[in-house]
Amino acid sequence: MSVVAWAQRGIGRFEPDDGPALAAFHREFFGADSIQADPAYFRWIYREVPHPDPEGLQLWLCKRNGAIVGQQSGIPFRLKTGDRTVAASWGIDLMVAPEWRLRGVGPALTETHANTGAVTVSLGMTDPAYKSYIRSGWCDLGSMPTFVRVIDPAASLRAAGRGGTAVRLAAGAARPVLTAAAMAMAAAASLRGARPVEVDGFDGRSDALWEAAAPQYPVLARRDRAFLNWRFDRCPAAARFRRFYVMRRGEPMAYAVVRLDRWKGATVAVVVDYLARPGWLRPTFALLVDQARHDGAAALLCRTMNRDAAGALTPLGFLCLKNGLNKATRVVARPGPGYEELKPLLADPRNWFLTTADSDIGFRELADG
Repeated sequence: MSVVAWAQRGIGRFEPDDGPALAAFHREFFGADSIQADPAYFRWIYREVPHPDPEGLQLWLCKRNGAIVGQQSGIPFRLKTGDRTVAASWGIDLMVAPEWRLRGVGPALTETHANTGAVTVSLGMTDPAYKSYIRSGWCDLGSMPTFVRVIDPAASLRAAGRGGTAVRLAAGAARPVLTAAAMAMAAAASLRGARPVEVDGFDGRSDALWEAAAPQYPVLARRDRAFLNWRFDRCPAAARFRRFYVMRRGEPMAYAVVRLDRWKGATVAVVVDYLARPGWLRPTFALLVDQARHDGAAALLCRTMNRDAAGALTPLGFLCLKNGLNKATRVVARPGPGYEELKPLLADPRNWFLTTADSDIGFRELADG
């Protein structure tokens, strides 16, 4: 019997009776102040998702002698893969008690999770987890870049400190022609009748925008009203997000979700999520740069995997940091049993559209990425 097969014994889905023991496990290994230990977060992430798993909560536990020694969680979602949509899952919150690590529990939990749907995706995993995924045959999509637009050079450079990131930011801040280009693009978008409109929550306009924008990308998670309402309007941290439609003549051209964050003492604007109609990516980000400047942000940041991003954002003065501000946000994916024909599509990072609204990486502090 293989190590994984042995370790899979004792793995099962969360049951209501597991609640007290799991809460104690979360407090011990994630921390009493972690979001995993927050009952509101637990209810939202597991019980309120717009596309729940009919088999039950996507929370697998490994027990030994009746005690929880490991867990693997998933966020079920709908993934557009070419011309069809399949049931997929983001892999999150893998945790194994220290005394049970390197004994096959972690790989067995991820294997159990990966065998339950059409596609499983994991973002921003640790180095050991990443190596384990690759050994298990997952598709390595590289890392999700961070695009940075310097607005206040002095504040941005103080936040960056020393090192390669500071050098890159300094180079970007020294290109006033690109600053003029961004301002010109924002002005041009305004002349075309486009303007950012802040809203309290997402409405039916986001469904029309999804239908118009989705065909551009072969692989992306569904971003309709149901998802946006759940992800931003009803999440425990909803108050942190500002929601914008880019409107032209009463029609939505794009949406963007922005939060103001702190980066080593500097205020920065972070684009958590966005989606734009064909031809509207650059005007949208030009308007967001203008909004961030108005809000007094030192920089505008966006972590995204999008084949069109570099071509659209570089002329606006954005720098592309392939490994993020501090460390790489790695991306791996795997088709489930019966969906092996999707592997060529999933294995090409140019097919993917990802932001920090995907999986749980947007819950982390800016300094983590």
